[in-house]
Amino acid sequence: MEGLLACLVTVVVGLILAGIAYHIWKPREKRIETNNPLSPTLRWMNTAASILVVANHGNFRNMAGIFYPGYEKQPDWVQKVQRMLREYWGIETHDKAMEEMQSLLDTGMRAQYGRDMSMLETRYAGYSEEALIHEARKQNPKADEDSYLPKMLMAYRRHGENALLGWDMGRAAFVIQSCYFAGYVTMEEVLEIGVEAGKKAQAVFHNWEEMMESYLLGGQYWQHDDKGDPKSMTAKRWKIYQKLWCGDTFFRESPYLSIPFDLPLSKKIITDQYGILPEYQKKK
Repeated sequence: MEGLLACLVTVVVGLILAGIAYHIWKPREKRIETNNPLSPTLRWMNTAASILVVANHGNFRNMAGIFYPGYEKQPDWVQKVQRMLREYWGIETHDKAMEEMQSLLDTGMRAQYGRDMSMLETRYAGYSEEALIHEARKQNPKADEDSYLPKMLMAYRRHGENALLGWDMGRAAFVIQSCYFAGYVTMEEVLEIGVEAGKKAQAVFHNWEEMMESYLLGGQYWQHDDKGDPKSMTAKRWKIYQKLWCGDTFFRESPYLSIPFDLPLSKKIITDQYGILPEYQKKK
């Protein structure tokens, strides 16, 4: 009886593992979830901005996690997004929106990161990762490889300014959609910025893991905190990221497994004003 039970457990575990492997490695066209109403390009943009979408309690089936049919008629929602754009980005008009997005594409925060890391490199020239950790422990006895100094400088040595490219492109994908909801840009402009950001990311990164870890690195640089501090934004964002991989979200799915990183991106508008594909529009 015990042998039969062990056999059954082995078979069940094998089937589960096979199912997981198939989901990860199955052809690209079959990995795209069939019950998401957004166009593939908009879905890619939401995935690039996934940590922000979840941090803002958004829904992956809506543009930027928020733009659901009818929401644009609710003043409280629109004003909330407009306030966010004004306070964090200084965006209140179409021209300012496009100016800020172009800046993200061209230089973003990675330019300042490059300047800061160049100065640190001069100061810590020849320091190994272990030596950088030792240096960080002068300020924080619990510092490790994920603390600010070793994390930032080692990433810069490996990737240069592109170490923060995921941070800039992920924010561009989210903010341009938010600008659309606020009434500052058109759908054509959403796709123009989103596709350019996506292509830049796809030219540098190989998969979602690389891009999202770059995004998280950018957040850590911005906050100048340590992942090891459970109260830090970096630690909280890493928890969100881990939950996303496990599918521990409202819809119990991982965006990184349902939309391919190397998806061909298109500026062609194939949806209605809410980003919804024609086959779903009758279900609104």
